[in-house]
Amino acid sequence: QLEFHSMIADIEQCGQLGCDGVVIGMLNRDGGVDTERCADLIERAGAMQVTFHRAFDRVKDPMTALEQIIDLGCRRILTSGQRPNVESGKENLRTLVQAAGNRITIMPGSGVRSSNVLELAKFTGAKEFHSSARSSRPSAMRYINPAMDEDLASISIDAEEVSELRRLLDAYDQAQLP
Repeated sequence: QLEFHSMIADIEQCGQLGCDGVVIGMLNRDGGVDTERCADLIERAGAMQVTFHRAFDRVKDPMTALEQIIDLGCRRILTSGQRPNVESGKENLRTLVQAAGNRITIMPGSGVRSSNVLELAKFTGAKEFHSSARSSRPSAMRYINPAMDEDLASISIDAEEVSELRRLLDAYDQAQLP
């Protein structure tokens, strides 16, 4: 219940800040979409676009969940195809893209990189992708306290990876035009 109220507050704040969209997702204990609470969140989102997040990857029946999420009015579903990453979920992603048709966007995410995005686009038919485009850099610290048992690597956005993803997808989109 506390988490649900936190989501409501987040959506309200996004609306006040003029955000274009929000990302939501709630499931029931049985692995189904919590359509009642999701509908409440979507109503509160108003004119903002709503994406259903990777909670979708934990549903018991993805095709039933797909139809429920479409009926709720979400614009897209962020998913790795019910697998830990898009590489292992690409068969399911293709099935979801085909089942969704033009009714909702299936957005593959979790492991999307410039090294695989074109193959994913061609194989799945997906048109939108999510990538964290992260890179890890070793810490500049010369001394690492072994008693802390930690990795001090710096994680940040890799601007070159973002640029390459954009370049590849823009070229692919242009090649697909009649």
